[in-house]
Amino acid sequence: MIEHIKNLARHSSIYTISTFMQRALGFIMLPIYTDPSYLASKSQYGDLALVYTFTAFMNFVYLYGMDSAILRYFFLGKFRRKDVYTTGFKGVVVNAVFLSLVLYVFAPQLGTIVFGGAHYALLIRLSAGILFFDSIGNLPYLVLRAEERSVLYSAFRIGRFTLELLLNLLFVVVLHKGVTGILYANLIASVINLLALLPFQQRYLQGRWSGDVFKTLLLFGLPILPNGLAYLTVEVSDKYLMRILLNKDLLGLYSANYKFGSLLLLVVIAFRNAWQPFFLKIARQPEARKIYARVLTYFTLIGAMVIILGSFSIDYLVRLPLPGGKTLMGHMYWSGTKIIPIILSSYLFYGMYVNFTVGIYIRKKTRYMIIFTGLAALVNVVSNLYLMPRYGIMGAAYATLISYLIMALSIFIANQKIYYIPYEYGRVAFILLYLTAVLAFYYGIRPGIWMRLAVMIGSPLLFVGLRFLRPEEWNVLRQWIKRA
Repeated sequence: MIEHIKNLARHSSIYTISTFMQRALGFIMLPIYTDPSYLASKSQYGDLALVYTFTAFMNFVYLYGMDSAILRYFFLGKFRRKDVYTTGFKGVVVNAVFLSLVLYVFAPQLGTIVFGGAHYALLIRLSAGILFFDSIGNLPYLVLRAEERSVLYSAFRIGRFTLELLLNLLFVVVLHKGVTGILYANLIASVINLLALLPFQQRYLQGRWSGDVFKTLLLFGLPILPNGLAYLTVEVSDKYLMRILLNKDLLGLYSANYKFGSLLLLVVIAFRNAWQPFFLKIARQPEARKIYARVLTYFTLIGAMVIILGSFSIDYLVRLPLPGGKTLMGHMYWSGTKIIPIILSSYLFYGMYVNFTVGIYIRKKTRYMIIFTGLAALVNVVSNLYLMPRYGIMGAAYATLISYLIMALSIFIANQKIYYIPYEYGRVAFILLYLTAVLAFYYGIRPGIWMRLAVMIGSPLLFVGLRFLRPEEWNVLRQWIKRA
């Protein structure tokens, strides 16, 4: 068991680096994006948030579950891997061409729906180009994940980040192109990324198109599409509703701080990249279910520590002085840090949801996933409509937390009936209860710096003192430390 978990941890740690670098652009550019010299107002930052909301939502439509289907039948299935990849690749390309043409033609109408004005058509058209190249460019990464070439995967992700960062500096800082410049930088980086990755999928494109394969991929992947759209509703509906229920200035305030809250999402995405190939690969082994249970415990513990460290340090991190008289986040946005612990906690439950998908994938019950995410999406929209007008950005944060909690609980109940896993309930419950108590202390007392440091240092020490980790787990940890 330990060797399997060590392998998962190794790949997850590598994916964490690449995922952070992939998403780090928003953090590194935050001092610029929140500087009135480049994005003149919080409202413009709100426009940027709406662009990301739109592209994230459409990305699921462009892939329509084909990425998950390719990965699943790469490991489990009766078809040749080359036929699976070739068929899925061609299916994505045809769909991407059609959707990008639709977005280009109806850009003025979509600009009115998304941003509130037809003059935003250029943003829609640039987004169509980004979505086209990204949807195709994401498929070679599946090959690298399936082959567990996590180092090469990370190298390409880091290269994409570096290129996009340089292009952002050119278009935003030098040329002062604002939100449009950010999209130009993204589009150019997306094209280059696709061209660079083509050689690594070449041998898998030597398969043949198969109607039977495509039908099988569709039957697995299409049920994931509404599930993905429902998940995106949970993830982004608060931004869209905030434009309508509140205003773009508050949307900008909320979105800038949300980025810090989504730090744990980076960990979850990295974990998911390693987790899906991992649990499919060991699914037929006798001790697989015990390994899945132990992974949930470790993930929950790491997630809780990230939340505590992030929550108790963030008020000082955003004020970190930078060259040129700037701070890590512009002072106009500091009042929004109160949402960050809630958003961090939301992504802990999303990570648990990812853990609980094991049985759904192994038993090929993906059609049920829309129930969990659909329920969460409904709760999210209703919660936002009720809480946002009353409690502003905090209401939106609480709606996000409630939605992810519902999503995790519902899939957990179903998964235990489909594919029972003996989770370590006592250990997981203790972690969650401790986290709840610490966050109650944070919001109830609003502690000063010394009390914050005491909690950040004392939390891991408490788990050590209570002997939360078992002797065999300590032995493995000592081996990792020595090797490091």
